[in-house]
Amino acid sequence: MPADTSTGPESPTPLASILGVGPRYAELLGNLGLFTHDDLLHFVPRRHEDRRHLKPVSEAQEDQAVTLRGKIHAAKPGHWGALKLEITVGPATLESSQDLIIARWYGFRPYGIKEGSEVFLYGKVNRDKKGRWTMKQPDYEIIHHDSESFIHIDRIAPIYNLTEGLSQRVLRRIMFEATQRTPFRAPEFYPAPPGLMPRQEAFRAIHFPNSWEEEGRAHKRLAYDEFFVLQCVVAQRKATRVRVHRRRATVKSGDLTRRWNEALPFPLTNAQKRVMAEIDRDLALGPPMHRLLQGDVGAGKTFVAIHAMLKAVEAGEQAALMAPTQILAEQHAISLRRWIEPLGITVDLYTGNTKRKKGDRLRGGELDLFNPKPAAKPAGSVVVGTHALLHDGYAAEQLGLIVIDEQHKFGVLQRLALSRKGQNPDILVMTATPIPRTLGMTIYGDLDVSVLDEMPPGRQPIVTKRRSVKELDKFWTFLAGKIGEGRQAYVIYPLVEESEKVDAKSVKAEFERLKERLPQAKLGLLHGQLDGDEKERVMTAFRAGEIEVLLATSVVEVGVDVPNATVMLIENAERFGLAQLHQLRGRIGRGEHPSDCVLVGEPRSLEGWQRLKIMEETTDGFRIAEEDFMIRGPGNMFGTEQSGLPPLRFASLQTDLELLNQARADAERLVRDDPSLARWPGLLEKMNSGGVSAVSLVAVS
Repeated sequence: MPADTSTGPESPTPLASILGVGPRYAELLGNLGLFTHDDLLHFVPRRHEDRRHLKPVSEAQEDQAVTLRGKIHAAKPGHWGALKLEITVGPATLESSQDLIIARWYGFRPYGIKEGSEVFLYGKVNRDKKGRWTMKQPDYEIIHHDSESFIHIDRIAPIYNLTEGLSQRVLRRIMFEATQRTPFRAPEFYPAPPGLMPRQEAFRAIHFPNSWEEEGRAHKRLAYDEFFVLQCVVAQRKATRVRVHRRRATVKSGDLTRRWNEALPFPLTNAQKRVMAEIDRDLALGPPMHRLLQGDVGAGKTFVAIHAMLKAVEAGEQAALMAPTQILAEQHAISLRRWIEPLGITVDLYTGNTKRKKGDRLRGGELDLFNPKPAAKPAGSVVVGTHALLHDGYAAEQLGLIVIDEQHKFGVLQRLALSRKGQNPDILVMTATPIPRTLGMTIYGDLDVSVLDEMPPGRQPIVTKRRSVKELDKFWTFLAGKIGEGRQAYVIYPLVEESEKVDAKSVKAEFERLKERLPQAKLGLLHGQLDGDEKERVMTAFRAGEIEVLLATSVVEVGVDVPNATVMLIENAERFGLAQLHQLRGRIGRGEHPSDCVLVGEPRSLEGWQRLKIMEETTDGFRIAEEDFMIRGPGNMFGTEQSGLPPLRFASLQTDLELLNQARADAERLVRDDPSLARWPGLLEKMNSGGVSAVSLVAVS
């Protein structure tokens, strides 16, 4: 059938139009999320098997899958257990019993097989107790002399994910009808680059390719389509943002930033100065700033953010900083108070646990903890909060800058929702979890990127070691020695309380055990179930040195800064992701003393061992992020669904970087030449459907 090169929309043909799909199979296909012909086209095989290369029985190898062709010399029904049919297959002219193979089916009797027929068989071969070659549950194809092509054997055969009641043979036959025999429309909805396979042909070949080369070309075409649609969304979003201008307040003399820089007890790094200059250039332009700031743990992102917030305050505007957790928001509020309150700037806290004062839409009701003596004539204000800033209860007048910390904990839509609190405010997105290149071009593709690639002077090295549970006693002795030297430590556990379902230690149970194991040490307990006041009491005591060993869950993953803490033990370390382990480790090595991180675990998978090995080998967050991405993929790493990235059926962010680069360049060129994409209605339909819509419709509105 010739390719359909029209640009109109694809028609969602019902499954009933496909030969062999009645009500029963339609219901089973629905369990797989398949309701239309178009759904079947996009239902990608999880793999293919090459069943083209015939072998005689004499060349078979134990436990190896082979394709055989022969005549059925005997066929008899099963006579024991679940055996339904047994056949003996060999060459048409039989010369030796060594050329025979016995095929058996259990639980069902294959249709159409009878003595004298010629068949293909595909499956693993083994010898039975009598030394005969056998196949158990082989796939088969009855050979008719008028057969033009085969569905299951003598081809590169697709293997699909299944649902109960639907066999691989039945689904493969349905897919063959849908992709090879039933007419369908797969129009070219955009100006495809030369050299790509037509979409119509690609959908046929991705399921039933005639060669591996054809399968590769089909994958490339359909993967490119996905990337191109996604990059058009990103390019259009960025182009829309650039076209938007906001009325900026009159920028003052820069007195606040000058005084703050002069008061710093240490010099800024060249990387910090470079990024601050990039931010200053953004703030001088008409379009609102949308900048992503990447920096490893301890690279000094907070000071860059303070610089940006002071710029907003100097312009007579308010700055807001949003953090993903209550404890991190509280830590930020304390830190900002220490650094900018002497300049006359009030720092307010707004979280789900703070109660709004009547008539005050900015401040939380427990602000005395952070701002007991506000300046009589404040120079401006900064509000720090959690997701509560997104809610209707928080409203800001003159909101000029939004800083979002640990952006990967939020989603694209949350970022956009906060931006609507003001009149096109500037946005600075920060993350200490370096972002792999492919994710950077998708989830964050509409942002300008700054990287802090230089660590402040004086940062001490962190030595990381993997240890077994049997070596814990040595660690406690080591820790007691460090406490004797005046140092402090974190001990991290994955659970708050013990669980019968999860084989892992809990912080509450281990707190009681460690009281006996370290009777001389001052222990503290911190986890997410504590209320805000108790968390702050514990952290204040730890910072003051009143707690020597802090037992905690991952609530200390970000934002906790205690320079005297030089030891960290992470138990059940295999239960944490690489990025999370790196963040946790970043809580030590922040002072003048060398630090030690010990990872205790017994991984039950190769992936678990890989994570711990990487942590032992490097402290480079950018390398760790790439390794984590390759091991776990984008979904587990960043929660890409909530971040705004639609599911990719054909493309892979882990392996198709070159294809993504090409799609990005082509999309930017198309949007630059035709910003509304009015000439490509099929492309607009793709952009506003299937999971991309949530990003595109909100982002460009």
